[in-house]
Amino acid sequence: SAGGMLIFAMMLGLVSDAISEKVDSLRKGKSEVIERNHVLILGWSDKLGSLLKQLAIANKSVGGGVIVVLAEKEKEEMEMDIAKLEFDFMGTSVICRSGSPLILADLKKVSVSKARAIIVLAADENAD
Repeated sequence: SAGGMLIFAMMLGLVSDAISEKVDSLRKGKSEVIERNHVLILGWSDKLGSLLKQLAIANKSVGGGVIVVLAEKEKEEMEMDIAKLEFDFMGTSVICRSGSPLILADLKKVSVSKARAIIVLAADENAD
């Protein structure tokens, strides 16, 4: 009947919107990182590229590792900047998440309590 089709169309629209919002949230780096024994880098600076390279070289002997970066930048922007390094990470994967190192919910999102090491980068303007 027409009423059933109308209800079905409304439900389909709601489900489609919910899926679209979830995909957008994942793309923007808002999902939780389910890792343990990872290296967590808090913040972003021009030193990040050389730090990532050094960590990848250090992880090479164990077949790679996981590095999680939490910074107040868009996830896509962070991933593009890291891709510009044109460096072979030798099995180490880099996961970017957008958020503030000062907000507990954002720290929980990157599994701060399960990290093997935590590195805090000073912003370029605060490096002194």
